[in-house]
Amino acid sequence: MTIRMGLVPVVRPLFRGARMGLSESSRKTLEALAPELGFVVEYVADPVTDGDEARARAREIERRHREGSLDLILVEHVTFATGDLIMPFLELPVALGIWALPEATTRGPLPQNALCGLSLSLSLRTRREVPVKWFYGNAGDADFRRRLGVTLRAIRGVKAVRESRLLWIGGTAPGFHRLESLPDLPLRLDRLPLEAAFDALRSVSPNEAEARLAEYDEPSSIARDDLRATARLEIALERLAQGYDGVALRCWPEVPDRAGSMTCAPYARLADRGCPFACEGDAAGLVSMLAVAAVTGQPAALLDLSHADGDGLLFWHCGNAARAWAANGRTSLAPHFNRSLPAVRDMRLAPGPVCGLRFLERRRAAVYAGTVLDRAQGYDGVSGWIGGLRWTGQPLTASAFLASVLNHRLPHHLVWGLGDAETALLELCGWLDHDPLPPDPEDVSLRWTADAP
Repeated sequence: MTIRMGLVPVVRPLFRGARMGLSESSRKTLEALAPELGFVVEYVADPVTDGDEARARAREIERRHREGSLDLILVEHVTFATGDLIMPFLELPVALGIWALPEATTRGPLPQNALCGLSLSLSLRTRREVPVKWFYGNAGDADFRRRLGVTLRAIRGVKAVRESRLLWIGGTAPGFHRLESLPDLPLRLDRLPLEAAFDALRSVSPNEAEARLAEYDEPSSIARDDLRATARLEIALERLAQGYDGVALRCWPEVPDRAGSMTCAPYARLADRGCPFACEGDAAGLVSMLAVAAVTGQPAALLDLSHADGDGLLFWHCGNAARAWAANGRTSLAPHFNRSLPAVRDMRLAPGPVCGLRFLERRRAAVYAGTVLDRAQGYDGVSGWIGGLRWTGQPLTASAFLASVLNHRLPHHLVWGLGDAETALLELCGWLDHDPLPPDPEDVSLRWTADAP
């Protein structure tokens, strides 16, 4: 997902730094970073030197933003500038960074005073509801690249939330009342009755199912004839997902009874192809998965917290994760652990860093991270031990992490992503005006109220 950036240099001509070619050289350096960090400089304004020019450029940016051609604006302090040059941009409902170049020299008359300008700009009084991120340094500096990289990942998550089209089929699995709640996000969510899944299933011909089954390349203890129902269900789900970025489906108890197959292996195989499904009709989990996948650039996994032991927590689900999560790339197809129906993907999570996010009601979110441990033990299906746990950046023991999950009464599905993108997930919450929950590791929590959670 390429981020479309706009660049607006602000310059006071009285400063000698205005005549050093700094805006041109910094633009070229920024554009050179674009392929590496995944953005394009879609718009570059002429240097803004007064309030009238600032208002004119702001109107132009607002129009482009409404048209969907700009995702992030960098207002660049080439030199010091007063609030009349900055306020028109602060009033825009667009993701905004304010960037100050370092001084070109530390001798003679002060060339730019750009850092002071950045400080002034961030102190301005405004009713702005969208956050502002500051940047300081040359575009080629390691710290600037790191901070910009974090922001670009976060903005990708924002775009995924705001632009993805989601489908919710059949509501939630019976008794999973918390999953009926949706987060306070601008979701594009269509709904269909569960019977739509069976209509799609009836449309799959025997020849189509046989052709799809021929593509199955994972070892399996299940007889080939018994896997045909799984291939048929996979095609039906794929058809339902056409035109959507993700689907939440009430996947039991009706589907296995009527389809002769679990949805787990179809979910996993569709996830391999970039089409996420959320188990048990978890629509809030689905949008969390899409955000995490956009931030990390890899498919997300939706898992249950199933066991705690020492320094690790064991996360598990029936068999729904993409191959990208598999230790040594090893996966197989197996019967469901308690229904004996085909088919689930059996695999262990690959060791390495992971991070996660769960959107909640009332503009809240849980943001967490850890490391998948290299442990052979695990349950049938998708499972792995996670240790080295953190919650909103704070290291926690496994028991303290567990207490935070339970004390905050999180939904039983936690969404995880591959890699260490915790900082970007926290910034994502800021752009979406969501408050990350603090850790709550107390042994006893009795905060149960009528309207909770």
